Amino acid sequence: MVLGRRRIFTNQCSGIHFPFLPADEFFERRHFPWLPELEAATPAIRAELEALLAGGAPGLEPYVQRPPGSPPSKWSPLDGKLDWGAVFLWKFGTRIDESCERCPETARVVQSLPLADMPGRAPTVFFSILKPRTRLPPHTGVSNLRAIVHLPLIVPEGCGFRVGGETRAWVEGEAFAFDDTIEHEAWNGSDRPRAILILDTWNPHLTAVERDLLRRFFVAADASGLNPAGPTAVADGA
Repeated sequence: MVLGRRRIFTNQCSGIHFPFLPADEFFERRHFPWLPELEAATPAIRAELEALLAGGAPGLEPYVQRPPGSPPSKWSPLDGKLDWGAVFLWKFGTRIDESCERCPETARVVQSLPLADMPGRAPTVFFSILKPRTRLPPHTGVSNLRAIVHLPLIVPEGCGFRVGGETRAWVEGEAFAFDDTIEHEAWNGSDRPRAILILDTWNPHLTAVERDLLRRFFVAADASGLNPAGPTAVADGA
């Protein structure tokens, strides 16, 4: 920063912020010893996705769906459009049975992983489809309780992903995890769709005691009837 070579990025949480966690852009793989298991399933997961797309992509919906009357924003060009589409297998902790039945191997692998389990909020698991010549604007997520995992499945040349000060090219079958409350953006500059599997797990810097405390907090917050920590406080796209 002193030399003017790099900007320092910090967590920007619009929902729940857990204090004093390191602001890792991309988390080190050592925190996720199960990533090789997920990567080994890439051929089967990709085959199910391709079959889904060939069958008309049942369950595909626009990822950006803003309430009617929302003021113009950087998301307006994507609002209600399949330029950025998603097929959800889990959403806010709820299993989407239809999608899981169409992709049984993907569902089996996902269920074997230590995903974030926040009552009524997580995990969220989905196929993210970015159409050709589409760019997602720089944005930040809502809660640093999670780490977002990408498993690239279909990645044409011309696609890229930036988190904070680091830009990476997705490599098919090579998973990574990042903190989506640090500014990030994605683009597909190719003439073909880009597809990845996205899922959320706990931020690895949280202890087991802290994770248990958070689970109990969400239950208490829901029971109170006055809940500032609803699903949108811990869920966002990546």
